[in-house]
Amino acid sequence: MKDLTGLDFMHLKALDKISFTLNSGEILGVAGIAGSGQKELCEAIAGLQKIESGDIIFKDKSIVKLTPLDIIKRGVAMSFIPEDRLGMGLVANMDIINNVLLKSYQNMPGIFIKRSIGKIAAERIIKKFDISTPSPYHVVKKLSGGNIQKVLLGREIELSPELLITAYPVRGLDIGASYHIYDILNEQKKIGVGVLFVGEDLDVLLELCDRIMVLNSGKIMDIVDAKSVTKEQIGLLMLGHKIKDEEEKHGA
Repeated sequence: MKDLTGLDFMHLKALDKISFTLNSGEILGVAGIAGSGQKELCEAIAGLQKIESGDIIFKDKSIVKLTPLDIIKRGVAMSFIPEDRLGMGLVANMDIINNVLLKSYQNMPGIFIKRSIGKIAAERIIKKFDISTPSPYHVVKKLSGGNIQKVLLGREIELSPELLITAYPVRGLDIGASYHIYDILNEQKKIGVGVLFVGEDLDVLLELCDRIMVLNSGKIMDIVDAKSVTKEQIGLLMLGHKIKDEEEKHGA
């Protein structure tokens, strides 16, 4: 991402000259107090956010002017897991099969949607991600929060993405379900997928991520090594303070 500036729905700067690189086989965490630009950052990469200036390069090609559908049609293997699972992510009143088909029906040959292909994919996702459901025909809104998140994550991974964007993927989940999601993300990292992980638990960000990008009011305060930074330092960055400035102030 190069000097990207994006506007929110009120035409105010939500992202202010954002520049960073995300590598294959890396989990890049995003930290910041609520409303610091996390949502707009994810949506900008997914083609859902209005870009005022700057560029987003994916596999040596700009994707800024592409619509989400264009991104899919041009074979850009990028998946987006939104913060709102049952709003932007899944259709609550549809079964697992149809929710899986939402992302893949464009790739089917001919003009008819083949539910048999969706059923096979749904069964594969249910087995691989250990989703507790009576059948692939089960309505998504009747699943538990953890299983809903597994359906969404499984559908995205089924597309074999090279870039996976996750926003608060374990919010509202119990510890067991949360760690299952972390394991899935680590598995994607091991096979070379680049993961952008927007989180709110600093302990998780430090344990799961390779680097952490801290946002404040739509700007990047710093990108730090998760193995050497402390929670206190991340907290200062989230509040808009530079680490070096604070250390010099206290004689460190």
